[in-house]
Amino acid sequence: MPTFKVDPISRIEGHLNIKCNIEKNPELGNEYFVTECKASVTLFRGFEIFLIGRDPRDAIHITQRICGVCPNPHAMASTMALDDAFNAIPPPAAILIRNIVECAYYLYDHLIHFYLLIGPELGVLMGPDRGAPIIPPVLGTEGIKQGIGSHYAECVKVQREANEVVALWGGKFPHIMNYYPGGVLVEPTLDKITNSIVSLLDVWEFVALTHIEDINKLIEANERLKEVTEAVLGARVGLENIGFGNGNFLSFGMLPQPEDYESDWLDTSKRENSIIKAGAWKEGTGRRPLDENKITEDAKYSFYDVPDGLHPFDGQTVPDHNKAGAYSWTKAPRYDDEVYEVGPLARMLNTQGLEWRIPRIHPLTGEDYGDFVYSVKNTKGSVLDRVVARAATAMICANAVFEFLKELIGMVNSGVSNMNSKPVPKEAQGRGLWEAPRGALSHWIKISDYKISHYQAVVPGTWNWSPRDSQDRPGPGEAAIQCGTTWIPTLNVPQIANALYPGWGDIVADALTKLNPKFANLNMEKTEAEEQVNATLPLLIVRSFDPCLACGVHVITPKHKTHTFEVSRGLSSFI
Repeated sequence: MPTFKVDPISRIEGHLNIKCNIEKNPELGNEYFVTECKASVTLFRGFEIFLIGRDPRDAIHITQRICGVCPNPHAMASTMALDDAFNAIPPPAAILIRNIVECAYYLYDHLIHFYLLIGPELGVLMGPDRGAPIIPPVLGTEGIKQGIGSHYAECVKVQREANEVVALWGGKFPHIMNYYPGGVLVEPTLDKITNSIVSLLDVWEFVALTHIEDINKLIEANERLKEVTEAVLGARVGLENIGFGNGNFLSFGMLPQPEDYESDWLDTSKRENSIIKAGAWKEGTGRRPLDENKITEDAKYSFYDVPDGLHPFDGQTVPDHNKAGAYSWTKAPRYDDEVYEVGPLARMLNTQGLEWRIPRIHPLTGEDYGDFVYSVKNTKGSVLDRVVARAATAMICANAVFEFLKELIGMVNSGVSNMNSKPVPKEAQGRGLWEAPRGALSHWIKISDYKISHYQAVVPGTWNWSPRDSQDRPGPGEAAIQCGTTWIPTLNVPQIANALYPGWGDIVADALTKLNPKFANLNMEKTEAEEQVNATLPLLIVRSFDPCLACGVHVITPKHKTHTFEVSRGLSSFI
């Protein structure tokens, strides 16, 4: 059975490789398809050891350093865990400010994913008319004038404006400074609100008028892809037919409403009135209330010597890089003893079900550009559904942030507090469950004698890129790649582009080789038999999850306990 490995994978955060077994399928043009995939997170980190024995309030700032791409969600989850442990309910103004920061951060994150991280593949598949604006501006300024990479370049400008709003309220970005147990350390002012509105108007217009239209063009181009695959494979295989899982989707919810924060948000089994709802969605039965007690982690194939099935409050992490059968530094989180995918599709399914409708009404002029409407194409998930879900979430955040800003205006100079400060408790525990852009994120803390005695972070990268669990069930990412429809052609990227749109591949090849002659073989990998195969579709599936693997690996040890590790030759490049 031919095998190939992609290591490292670019345009993701962190260290991930995939090893794929492939076989020819006589029922699908006798072409290669992935039959088995193992995803290995190859980075070992001792990050959370820094937290043990420290002041609990340090966790907000230290956990942000887990990742420079997604520090905000860690700050939010950590702050909420401390809110819980301190019994410090934030006042309405603080809830609004937190929501504004998180919305602006989401807009930055989701835009750069589409245009900078997954856009190069999607742009090629979309063709010269639809896709040229979203591929990288490989021909520079002159190319941008011709439309090649024009939206990519505009995204770079717009994401900066979103981050300026994060920095305005957060103190700086990355690694914001102004979250605190019980509130925020920044007061609302008309200057801050006005500056936020000015910056975010540009962002709203880009999301509503450029990004959403690019998404609609992707949906159109997907029909052309199915025409070509039907000719080659004898079956219509589009982006909605690859990268699917088991139909289980988990969301922790985000953007609570200040008026019912205590009655709705604090009980994680509710979260009905938040902008993004919490829930456990199952194909066929729909959304069920979240039960945080059903979260566990397995470690059968992880480089840790710990029992399976532990809840995060009881979690243990004892590294063992010589463990027989292990192949990843991530554990395997499970919900209700089942595999669940997290991320944008999970958010949208739990919030709006299978039919999505999001208004596009200009927040300043009131002009109505028509609702963005989408019907989920594959109830088990897919590349297309994940990409569209991310855009839908961006549109929701672009709308919601203006509502939060308007509500905050009424609190300026009204004497409304932005802080409900409480002292550090001697003994306590708390948890914070939030939606990071890549999915469900939770922080779990125990405090003993005023110091952190236990800390666990269960993150989206761990959920989606877990290895097999104690029952040998693959994680969501592995399952998506080995779903049965992941085609591995022997044609290179320019040849595929020409098959889709005659002449388009020649333009792509010319642009790639101008950057580097080796780029003509972009995404081509060798099997063990030295046969060249194209790994574009497995990589597209990986990037549809937008992995963040620096977040996915954690080590926690008791205070002052030292572990000594012998670094093997095979691990020396990881540590």
